[in-house]
Amino acid sequence: MEKPVYESMYLHEEDFWWFLGMRKISEIFLRNYIMPSVDNKILDAGCGGGGKFKMLSQYGKVYGIDISQEALKYSRLRNIAEVSYGSVEKIPMGNNEFNLVNCNDVLYHSEVGNDVLAMQEFARVLKPGGILFIREAAYDWLRGHNDKVVWVKHRYSKREIISKLEANGFEILRISYVNCFLFPIALIVRLFERAINRNDIPEDIYNPPFLLNSLFTRILNAEATVLSFMNLPFGLSIACVARKKKTV
Repeated sequence: MEKPVYESMYLHEEDFWWFLGMRKISEIFLRNYIMPSVDNKILDAGCGGGGKFKMLSQYGKVYGIDISQEALKYSRLRNIAEVSYGSVEKIPMGNNEFNLVNCNDVLYHSEVGNDVLAMQEFARVLKPGGILFIREAAYDWLRGHNDKVVWVKHRYSKREIISKLEANGFEILRISYVNCFLFPIALIVRLFERAINRNDIPEDIYNPPFLLNSLFTRILNAEATVLSFMNLPFGLSIACVARKKKTV
């Protein structure tokens, strides 16, 4: 990820519509599968600037790893989780240690060489019956300018995620496309970006006009309400809750 992006993320993770909406959607997915407990150990694998720490901390003690020193610098400023250097392909934690592993928008990254190896590592560090929550970008044909900025290598399909998780010791509890309501707008924007061959890297991509930010936040909040009782047929991302099988 480009270095200026980390600072921008840190400054706006509390108010940018995408982060606000995705955290709310994550809570919708997690609340039915893990009970809050002070005894729970939670790993945020690829924690970035630590924007999810506060949400995850309601379920237990949070630990974070990331391979970017820039990301770790900002995540430590939050003073919520124990943070250390580490790759999702070689997690520096013991076997059967965590009740929940959270991994959002990481496996698609160009610095992740082998997503299957990462899934095997998630299974290794989770306790038997432990929960994995992943969220990844959907549809490889939907690449856009922002994918270049955050170094996206690959966007996923539901079938691919299900196949890889099931082959590596997990049973799928729930999977759905998310960020469905804004999909038409995003599609138009990305087609336009391709037409003009946009290649610039904006200094602050997470600071839109207030009214637009407020509108998009409301839209994602409405979608989170819908996701509380049904899955969605398409969207910009895929969210999945899986359980580590008790015998792997």
